[in-house]
Amino acid sequence: MGAAEPRAGLAGIDPREADIDRTAITSTDLHGGTRRWWSSLTSDRAAAWTARIVALLVWQLAGSQIDRIPTPIEVGEFLSEHRDLLWPNIWVTLQTALVALVIILVVGIVLGFAMGRWWPVRYFFTDLVMVLIALPAFIWALLAVMWWGFDDIGPIFVACISATPMLIINTRQGAQAVDGDLQKMSAAYKVSMTRQFRTLILPAMSEYIIAGFRFAALAAWGAILLVEFFGSEEGIGFQANYWYDAGSFTGMVSWGFVMLVVIVAIDKLVMEPALRRTRRWRAESSSWT
Repeated sequence: MGAAEPRAGLAGIDPREADIDRTAITSTDLHGGTRRWWSSLTSDRAAAWTARIVALLVWQLAGSQIDRIPTPIEVGEFLSEHRDLLWPNIWVTLQTALVALVIILVVGIVLGFAMGRWWPVRYFFTDLVMVLIALPAFIWALLAVMWWGFDDIGPIFVACISATPMLIINTRQGAQAVDGDLQKMSAAYKVSMTRQFRTLILPAMSEYIIAGFRFAALAAWGAILLVEFFGSEEGIGFQANYWYDAGSFTGMVSWGFVMLVVIVAIDKLVMEPALRRTRRWRAESSSWT
């Protein structure tokens, strides 16, 4: 008798073909699992954390190879040893930043709206705003230390003079971007200026204002830390300068890391939600039209 033929499976399929199919399915699952794993790492939510982890790994590698660069572990140990100094100095810098940002917000919105609304104001202040944008905060920081020494006015002044022009420019662009036809229609129906500003102009400008204020807050934070570094007796910048003078690279980098953590936290917890809210209003408005 000839060689026995392999018996078919329950569904009439050759077992050898079934093994091939199972191998193909397993290979497909593996590739699909790899793609899902990679997609999860590069998704909108995970990409930011992936970038932070990679940055920490690069930092750790650089610190292990170069003696003058402290590793993240050494920075964490330093901050743990000096944790009693963290909040008092952070609070001092935050208080200065809060006062400066209130001034920046009021002056930036008022002057920016006026420049976008009335051409005499625009032509009068345009060159001045451009000059203030061109001058670096470093020069203002040195002048503030010369003028006021260790007084609290210096950091507030430098923050306002360095960051307000950014908000002015953005607010001006927002004021000029308001739909002129809607304004004419509002005037034709005798809608009061107060109601126009509250229901038409301000919502249309809100995205520009928040975006400008976001950049202004970053610039103001850097300016305040710069003045504290050169001429202050407390604050995050003062601590960074103290450990720099003491020859401790670990201390200086640790307080520099605190600077970054605080401003990133403010940006993520306050600025980004506000910007998303204004963009949602604009998206809903565009969708409706």
